[in-house]
Amino acid sequence: MTTLIRLILRRERLIAPVWMLLLAVLAAGQANRYATAIPSIGDFAREMAANKALTAFAGEVYSPTVAGMAVWKNADAIYTVIALIAILMVVRHTRAEEESGRAELVGAGVVGRLAPLTAALTVTAAAVSLAGLLAGLSMAAMGFDLAGSLAFGAAITAMGLVFTGVGALAAQLTVGARTAVGLAALVLGVSYLLRFVADGSGLTALKWLSPQGWSHLVKPYGDDNWAALLPGLALTAVTVAAAYRLAGRRDVGHGVIPERPGPAGSTTLRGPLALAWRLQRGLLAGWTVGYAIAGLALGALALSIPEVSRQGAAVQEFLARYTAGDGVSMTDAYLWLIALSLGYVAALYPLLALLRLRGEEAAGRAELLLATPVGRLRWAGSHLVFALGGSVVILTAAGLGIGLATGDPLGVLPGTLVQVPAVWVPAGVGVLAFGLLPRAAAGISWATFLFVNLFGEVLGPIMGIDYWIAKYVVPFPNLPMVLSGEEFTPGPVAVMLALTLALVAGGLAALRRRALL
Repeated sequence: MTTLIRLILRRERLIAPVWMLLLAVLAAGQANRYATAIPSIGDFAREMAANKALTAFAGEVYSPTVAGMAVWKNADAIYTVIALIAILMVVRHTRAEEESGRAELVGAGVVGRLAPLTAALTVTAAAVSLAGLLAGLSMAAMGFDLAGSLAFGAAITAMGLVFTGVGALAAQLTVGARTAVGLAALVLGVSYLLRFVADGSGLTALKWLSPQGWSHLVKPYGDDNWAALLPGLALTAVTVAAAYRLAGRRDVGHGVIPERPGPAGSTTLRGPLALAWRLQRGLLAGWTVGYAIAGLALGALALSIPEVSRQGAAVQEFLARYTAGDGVSMTDAYLWLIALSLGYVAALYPLLALLRLRGEEAAGRAELLLATPVGRLRWAGSHLVFALGGSVVILTAAGLGIGLATGDPLGVLPGTLVQVPAVWVPAGVGVLAFGLLPRAAAGISWATFLFVNLFGEVLGPIMGIDYWIAKYVVPFPNLPMVLSGEEFTPGPVAVMLALTLALVAGGLAALRRRALL
C-alpha cells in the first residue's frame, strides 16, 4: 500500500499544493482586505446581517469582527471547493483507475484487494486535513484568535472528510468515474440547498441536516462550537465503512449499480446525434430535474426577503452591483442573485457534457465510430448540440421553477435565459481545450469553471482587482440585470456569442487536424 500512496502523491504533486494554497489565500486574503478596506467592521456586520438576501447565500453572521466577517464572506465558497476537490481526488484514484484498466493490472501484483481504496482515502484525507490546517494557521498568522482560527480550519477539514467518504462510496456504486462524480456532486448540491434554505428562511434547525450546515454551525470566531463537527465525523465513518464493505464484495471494474445494456438490434441509433442523445440524456435529465427543484426551493424564499435600510455603504455597494434603478426592491435583487448564481453553476454542465467526447476518445470508442462514414466534426457537433442546447433546457427549468414558486410562472424566465450566453463562453474554452490539448481537457475545464466562479466575487477583490475591472475577465457580471431594473441590451450578449463561436471554431479546427489520443 505504501507504493500506491507514493504513486498517488506523485500524480498529485503539482495539483494538490496549488489548491491547498488557494484555500489559504481565500481565507487570509479576505481577512486582510476587510482589515484594510472597511473602517467600521461593526457597522458593516450589522448591515450584512440585516440583508437576508446575502444571509441566504453566505450564512449567518456569527462574529462582528474582521476575522468573523471574512469567514462569513468566503467560508461557504471554501467549504464547497474543498468538497469538490475531495470528490474528484478520491474518484480519480479509485473508480477512474478501474475504468481505465490500471487497477486490474495493479491488482495482479502483490496488492491487497482494498489497498487502492485505502491509499486513495489516506492521501485525500491527509490533503484536506492539511488544507484546513493551512487555512487556519494563515488566519492565526495574521493575529486573529487562535481558537477561532483552528475551529475554522477544522470546519474546512470536516467538510473535506465528509465528501471524501461520499466520493469513495459513490465510486463503489457506479461503473463510470463521471457517474460517480455526478452522484457525489448531487449530494453536495442537496447539502448546499438545505443550508441555503435554512439561512434564507430562518429555519436554522435545517442546517443540522446538511454537511455544509455542520461546518457553518462551528461558528468560528464566535462560539467555536466544536461539537458541530461530530455529525460530519460520524457520517464520514459510515460512508467509509460502507465503501470498504462494497469494495470487498463487488468485482473489479463493476459497480453495485449495474450498467443497463441497450436493446439488442436497436433501430434508434441511426446516427451520431442519436448516439450522443443516448450518452448525454442521463446527465441532462439529472441537471434538469435538479434545477427545477432548486428553482422551486429558492423561489419560495423570494417573498420572505424583507426590505433593508439603504443608507449604509455596504448596502449601497450591494445595490450598485446587483440592481439598476431606484425603485428596485430587495426581492428583485434576490431574484437576480438567484438567476446569476444558477448561471454560474450551470457553466459546469456543458463542460461535463463535452468531456464525454474525451471519454469516448480515450476509451477507443470514438475511433470505431469514426471508422464509419461519420466525420469528426459531425461526431463532435452532435455532442455540442446537447452541451449547448442542454444549458438552455436546465436554465429554463430553473426559471419556470422560480416563477411557479413566486406566483409568476414566466416572470423570472428572462433572468435565467439571459445567463445562457455567459454559460456558453466556458463551454467554448472546453471545446478549444479538447481540440488542442485533449489529455489536459478535464483539468482545463475544471480550472475554467472554478476561475469563473471565484475570480469576480472572491479572488479578484483579494488580489486588489476591483469588481468592476473583473467584469472584463468574467462574463456573468456583464449580463443585463433584467430582473432588477435594467433593460435588456444586446451588446454584451452579442460579444459573448461571438467569443463562444470563435472558441468553438478554433477547437473544432484543431480536432480535425490532430491525431486521436
